[in-house]
Amino acid sequence: MSYLPEVRNSTVPGIAAQYIYSACIKTSTPDITILHDPWFTEGVYDGSWFQFPKVSDPIASIGDVDAIYVSHIHPDHYDAVFLKHYFEVFGEKQILIADHQPNHLFGKMRSDGFSPTVVKGPITIGSTTIEILPHITGSASDIDSAIILKYLDDQKKVHCVVNANDIIFDDKMSRNLKERAGEVDVLFCGYTGAGPYPQTYFDIDSNELEAEALKKKHNFFARYTRLTSHINAKVNVPFAGKYILGGKLSHLNAFRGVADPVEVLDFDSNAIVLADNGGYINTADLIPVGTRVEKYPEEKCKEKIDQISREKMDFERLFSVEEIHQLPIARLLTAASRKAIAKSECEEDYYFCFAMPDETYMVINANKNASISLHKNVPRAALMEPRSEIIIDQRYLFGLLTHVYHWNNAEVGSQYQTRRVPNVLVRSAQSFLNNLAV
Repeated sequence: MSYLPEVRNSTVPGIAAQYIYSACIKTSTPDITILHDPWFTEGVYDGSWFQFPKVSDPIASIGDVDAIYVSHIHPDHYDAVFLKHYFEVFGEKQILIADHQPNHLFGKMRSDGFSPTVVKGPITIGSTTIEILPHITGSASDIDSAIILKYLDDQKKVHCVVNANDIIFDDKMSRNLKERAGEVDVLFCGYTGAGPYPQTYFDIDSNELEAEALKKKHNFFARYTRLTSHINAKVNVPFAGKYILGGKLSHLNAFRGVADPVEVLDFDSNAIVLADNGGYINTADLIPVGTRVEKYPEEKCKEKIDQISREKMDFERLFSVEEIHQLPIARLLTAASRKAIAKSECEEDYYFCFAMPDETYMVINANKNASISLHKNVPRAALMEPRSEIIIDQRYLFGLLTHVYHWNNAEVGSQYQTRRVPNVLVRSAQSFLNNLAV
């Protein structure tokens, strides 16, 4: 069901914001209509992520727009397959992205055949101002961004919508957003975590798994609360991160610690949850049309999970199990470790351990200052600490080491298991695997 007739440049003197799915919204002023982060291709993150509930005809739901904003490179935000399909229907649109150095999204889009515009300062179109703020922490792994939209109506009132996407971790970024945005009418922001913890860090029968999932959910609620307190918008809209795992990962869905956005209504009186595929709000009156207050029916979600549990991961279509022994994993790990260590941001000992066919391990120390970085033929009893044991299909590991796939997508997609000893996050080592490729 769509709640909003097609709006290409709103005639209402404000900013109309229409929710489609996950991080995809459409914002319209009398000057311009912008589509944000459209993801509608099933099986992203190398075959693991699927949609529920699915929008049956996103092209029709979205309609024609003037420009497209892509916040970052993750495939539930940058969906190249959908963008090409959309351009076939409505013609090519200007794609707006943040100014990062290095700009991973720019490079990926260019290789996919797009010509994105890197927004380095505010853009003014009529009475509308667009500003994209990159999320900068100083790491080479910085990818995210937020967008601020302002519209000055005939009464000289400034309307403001902020789309903060996934940026709910960084208080400095929150303060920067508030300083740049001023008084905010509507804030779209994350409320839950789509990462691999805890579902890929424990055995499925572990007593800790369910407790850690609940803890994760409430930790993200706390981050949501800090962000919304900083921005102090009139209306908060929790959104994004809406997915379920398919294929051989389907059994992990119950342990992801992912909340339904309506749970936010229990503790945020300024929050609304816009209904999928068309719920909207306009800054002119802040009266939402089409909202959701009940969780998705559990039986419907289980039906979808059962359906997608038979899907294959991308790497399962490329290699057979019989071909695993032919893959030069040890040689590739040796070469890849040199590159990863050269780019490491870790200055303390932390060991990544990979099991070999002979039941020994290859161990890589992420410490860029270590005198010995690679240890071969290590028996399990002699594995060093602190460590992460990476439990991964050798076919997928081959694809990661040869850049067919990317470690960050593998992590977010829950594509491999990790066992930490001790089970403590070492943040300086967290991005080390992103550069482990030849």
